[in-house]
Amino acid sequence: MDLIAKVKETINKYDLFNIGDKILVGVSGGADSIALVNILKQLQPEYDLELHIAHVDHMLRGIASSADAEFVNQVGTELGVDVTTEVYDVKSYQQENKLSLEDAARQIRYRFFFTLLEELDFDKLALGHHANDQAETVVMKFLRGAGLQGIGGINPQLESVIRPLIELKKEELKEYCKQNYLQWRTDSTNRVEICLRNKIRLNLLPQLIDEYNPDLIDNLKQMSEIFRTENDYLEAEANRLLAQITIVDSRDKLVVDSIKFNKLHLAMQRRVIREIFKELTGSYQDLYFHNIQEALELIQQGKTGLKTNLPTGVLVKLNYNQLIFMKAKDIEETDFFCYQVQVGEQLRIPELDLIIDSTIIEFDYPWQTELEQANKLFFSFSQIGTTFYIRQRKEGDVFQPLGMSGTKKIKDFFIDEKIPLAKRDKIPVFTTSDHEIFSLGSLRIDDRYKVTDKTTNIIMVEIKDLKED
Repeated sequence: MDLIAKVKETINKYDLFNIGDKILVGVSGGADSIALVNILKQLQPEYDLELHIAHVDHMLRGIASSADAEFVNQVGTELGVDVTTEVYDVKSYQQENKLSLEDAARQIRYRFFFTLLEELDFDKLALGHHANDQAETVVMKFLRGAGLQGIGGINPQLESVIRPLIELKKEELKEYCKQNYLQWRTDSTNRVEICLRNKIRLNLLPQLIDEYNPDLIDNLKQMSEIFRTENDYLEAEANRLLAQITIVDSRDKLVVDSIKFNKLHLAMQRRVIREIFKELTGSYQDLYFHNIQEALELIQQGKTGLKTNLPTGVLVKLNYNQLIFMKAKDIEETDFFCYQVQVGEQLRIPELDLIIDSTIIEFDYPWQTELEQANKLFFSFSQIGTTFYIRQRKEGDVFQPLGMSGTKKIKDFFIDEKIPLAKRDKIPVFTTSDHEIFSLGSLRIDDRYKVTDKTTNIIMVEIKDLKED
C-alpha cells in the first residue's frame, strides 16, 4: 500500500474530514509538515478541499527561524496555497509566564492556529504528528505516571484538530519527500537534549528499539489506540453513573448521593470525580491523582461537615448522605432573562452578548444551502407563529431533540452532550407563545418544529455575537 493510500485509510478510519472541508494546515517546514501539506494538496480534488497554510516564527533560532518562514511561504507559492505567518517572541512569553520553552511555544502556536481558524471560518486544523510522535508521547506520559487518557497519547481527531499522518512513521514521511523531490528544513533544536521529549527521542526510544523491541513504534501506536478506545468507554460509563447518583445539578454546584457513590467501584469513583470536576470547570486541567485521592479520603471518613479543596477553587464537602462539589470562586453569574420576540424585529440579549434576527421566508427560498451555518436555524412558521420567547433554562424543562421520537429533560440532554455547568445558563431557550420549547439556541432544535415537505412558510432565525456585530 502506497503512502497516499495509507493516509486515506487513516482519514476514513477516524472520519477526519468531510467532502468540501476547509482545512488550515500547520506547517513548520520540517519533513512531516511538508509531507502533510503536499499529501493534502494531492487529495484536494478528490475531497474538494480548500487549504490554507499557517506558520509561526518563534524567533528562537535567529536567521534560521526567518529562513524557515521564507521557505514555508515559498512552499505555499509553489502549491498555490495561501500562507499566513505569525512572528512571536516565544522566549519573552516563556519568561513572563514562567513556562518551559516547549510549553510556551506550544501555547503560542495553538493560540495562533485557533485564532486564524476562526478568522478564516475554516473547518479543521491539520497537524503533522506521526507515529514516532505518538510513541514519544506515550513513553513520556508513562514516565510521568499518567492514567489511560494520558497513555492513550495523541488523539487522531480532537474537536477541530486532525492528524492525518498519525499512523505513519517518520521514516516513511522522509522517504515520501525524497521520492517526490520535496525539500524540508531541519530544526537544530530537535537534536539537542533540551527537554524530556528530545531526550526520549534521541536516547531512550533508540535504545529500547535497538536492545529490546525493533517493532516498538508500531506496538506503542497500537497500545495507544487500545487505551484511547477503552478510556472513551470508561468515560461514558462514568458519566452514565454520575447521572444516576446526581441529586442537584446547577450552575455552580453538583450534589451526588454519597451512599450510592460509595457503592461504585474505586475505578469509577475516581472517574466520577474527574467528570464532576470537568462539569464545574470545563476541563480536566490541573486535576491530578493526589487531588482525587484527597477527595476520596474525605468521603471515606463519612463525617458531615468535612471539606477539602480541589484545584481552581472547587470545594468538596460532606453533608449527611450528600456529597457536594461546588465552584466556590470565579463563578460568572447570568441573571435570569426572558424576552418576547416579534418575527421580523431584531432582539438584543445583553446577558448573553447575543443579537437575534428573525424573518419569514417561503419554502422555495434556498434555505437548504444554509443549513450548515451553525448560527442559522429554520422552523415551521405554522407551528410557531409571529411571536415567540427567548429565556434562560428552568428546572424541569423538556423538549424533543431533533431525530428523537420522545421528549427529554434539558438537564439530561446537557449531560449527554457534555455541556459544562458553567455554560448551560448561557444557552438561550426558544419557546412558543404557549411556552413550548422549540430550540436550545443553535445547539439542537425540537423535532416537532422542523421544516418538512408540508411547510409553506419558514421562520429563519440568525444568532449573532453582540460584540462582533
